[in-house]
Amino acid sequence: MWYNAVMTRDQVKEILDRVLSWSPDDQERVARFVREVERRRGGDDITNEEWKIIEERSERRDLATDEEVEELFGRYRTA
Repeated sequence: MWYNAVMTRDQVKEILDRVLSWSPDDQERVARFVREVERRRGGDDITNEEWKIIEERSERRDLATDEEVEELFGRYRTA
């Protein structure tokens, strides 16, 4: 699984280029996730265990529901 290794800049770009070929709905899901990660970068981060769950689900295409995402990110929002 790729989450155990540090990705190179080129590998990240390659993945993002592939995203552009996905359906608009899938692209929006990725965009929402990236925007949320960007928004929180200065504060507490997702634990390694939570990243592992996210990445395992994405490999199975068993992504979290909007409610699950909101619950997770809600724990890290600053008041």
